[in-house]
Amino acid sequence: MSAYQEIKVHGTHGFPYIVYPGILPERTSGVPHHWHEEMEIIYLEQGKLSVSVRNTEYVLDGSDILLIHPQTIHAIRQYEDHSARYFNILFRFSMLESGTDDTCREKYLEPIYSRRLLMPEYLTPDHPLHDELEPLIRKLLIDPHHQRFHDELLIKSRVFEMMYRIVLHCETADKASAYEDIIYEKLKRSLRYIEENYAENLTVAKMAEICNYSASHFSKLFRQLTGESFTQYLKNFRLEKAADRIRNEKTKISEIALSCGFSNLSYFSRAFYEKFHTTPSDYRKHPFLPPAAN
Repeated sequence: MSAYQEIKVHGTHGFPYIVYPGILPERTSGVPHHWHEEMEIIYLEQGKLSVSVRNTEYVLDGSDILLIHPQTIHAIRQYEDHSARYFNILFRFSMLESGTDDTCREKYLEPIYSRRLLMPEYLTPDHPLHDELEPLIRKLLIDPHHQRFHDELLIKSRVFEMMYRIVLHCETADKASAYEDIIYEKLKRSLRYIEENYAENLTVAKMAEICNYSASHFSKLFRQLTGESFTQYLKNFRLEKAADRIRNEKTKISEIALSCGFSNLSYFSRAFYEKFHTTPSDYRKHPFLPPAAN
C-alpha cells in the first residue's frame, strides 16, 4: 500500500473480497496514507493500534472495530511501543449488487459509497453495533487455505448481514460533511502527486498550487490530514520507498537513495537510521527486523 489511490482489486474481479491478517511491528511500523474502492473493516484482535481516518486518529484497544468508507484516506500505524494483531476485511459493494435496477444499491450502498449516509466509524465493545458485528466478523476470518468451493455464498450472506446492521446505525450527512469531502478530494491530488513524483524537488508552494490553495492553508490542511508536516511526510515516504527497494533489489544503495529523492547520501543514511534503527546495508541483510515505532 502507498499514499495514493490503490487501483488493484482486493480479492478477484469475480469476487472482490479478501481478509488480510496484520501484525505490527513487522517489516514496517505501519501502512502509509492511501485509499481504495473497497469498504474496509479493521478488527483488532490483540494489543493496541493507531489508525488515522481522514483527520481523526483512533487508538484501537481490545476488540475494537473500525468501519472505513470506500475512497476514504486512512493510515495504519504502530501505537507507541505496543504490538498489535489485527485483520483487514476489504470488499467492493459490487459483490452485493444484482444489476442496474438494484434497489439495495440505490437506497443503501450508493449513499454509503458517496458518503451521503455516514457509518459510525469507531466501535468499542460498549457500542451497540459492536456486539452485532463481532460474531459476523469472527466468522469471516476463514483461513483461505481451508476454504471450500461454496464458501463464497456463506461469505456474501454474512457481508449482507453486516451491511444490514450497519445501515440501521447510519446517519445522513450534513452540509459540513459535504464541504469536508470537497477539501479531501483536493488533498488526494497532493498524495497522488507525491506518489508519482516523490523523487523530484517537491515544495510546499508546488503542492499548494496543485490543490489551488495558498501555501500556508495547504500546510495547515496537510498536517490535519496526515499528522505530519509536508516536509516530514515526504521524507518518510521516500524512506519507505527506499527501504522497499533495498529489501527487494540488488541495486546499489547509493543509486536507490538518489533515485528516491535523496541527493545527500550522508543525510539519507542518518534519516534511514533514525526511522528504522539500522543502517541501510544492515537492513538489506536483515530486512525482517522490526523497526522502532515512529
